[in-house]
Amino acid sequence: MASWSYRIELLNKKHDRSHFNSGIEALDIYLRNSAGQDLRRNVASVFVAVEPDTDKICGYYTLATGSILYVSVPADEKKDLPKYESLPAVRLGRLAVDASHQRRRLGEFLLYDAFKYAVNQPIAWKFFIVDAKDNAVGFYCRFGLKMFADDKARLYIRRETIIELCNVGNH
Repeated sequence: MASWSYRIELLNKKHDRSHFNSGIEALDIYLRNSAGQDLRRNVASVFVAVEPDTDKICGYYTLATGSILYVSVPADEKKDLPKYESLPAVRLGRLAVDASHQRRRLGEFLLYDAFKYAVNQPIAWKFFIVDAKDNAVGFYCRFGLKMFADDKARLYIRRETIIELCNVGNH
């Protein structure tokens, strides 16, 4: 992975969200209007990548807890799973990069940061799931995420695969 010149922080009041422009209006509006509320209400954790010198938001992602139904898990993924109705997951709800920082692999940096953050939390979960915009499905597939058969915009990757991929500890 390349050397990164970004700092990841939990969104707070010092971050100016008004100029963020990813080119996807729904993601921009979310950051400007709803992200702070979601954070305060404990609905989602919102992490921003900022330039160290300017504190400009260059990208962001959101994480929340979630679950997946056992019946939705592909048969080849079920061999070591308990047959509970649902299984614990971490959910990446949004990931966006400002247009001025696109094509610099910041999306990859944010995804790996989300992986590492999730793995290092002292909570149990088996799957990392992503609700992807249609144009982003290919991006996530490049990092080992797989599509659910019943929802092509919802992808998953197992915790063990993330640990191998990122070479991070399993706390």
